[in-house]
Amino acid sequence: MPNISKLNDVISQVRRDIVRMVHANSSGHPGGSLGCTEFLTALYFHVMKHNTNFSMDAKDEDVFFLSNGHISPVFYSILARSGYFDVAELATFRKLNSRLQGHPTTHEGLEGVRMASGSLGQGLSNAIGAALTKKLNKDDSMVYTLHGDGELQEGQCWRPLCMLQVKR
Repeated sequence: MPNISKLNDVISQVRRDIVRMVHANSSGHPGGSLGCTEFLTALYFHVMKHNTNFSMDAKDEDVFFLSNGHISPVFYSILARSGYFDVAELATFRKLNSRLQGHPTTHEGLEGVRMASGSLGQGLSNAIGAALTKKLNKDDSMVYTLHGDGELQEGQCWRPLCMLQVKR
């Protein structure tokens, strides 16, 4: 059973982080970030089995792919509050030479980020590839992904989902 009080404390702190990051730069997407706070807090602090000693292979651990990267403030806060990197780094959000840019990228070497999420609609493909890899490796761990409503109208997601048919 989750400790609801602890989860609520994390949710409150993540919301403060989001507002501080976006306000400090007058730039970012606070609405989507604030709207996903409870989901990502529950995922990272209760549901997922993950290791803050980050490696891209994620053997025997659950993985998460953020497809709608414009909600990076919530993702960065969750990663920092989970212990992937120092919370103080949140103050560098969208600053020059910061690892915390408007969309997460892998080339910045930020722990917890498994894909660059600037191109809309790519997260599903990455998550499916990771899930198939885990299946082939007989790894029972879960793969999670989050998509925004706008991105589901672009990229690889919308057309296959609309045309999906079940054959018996």
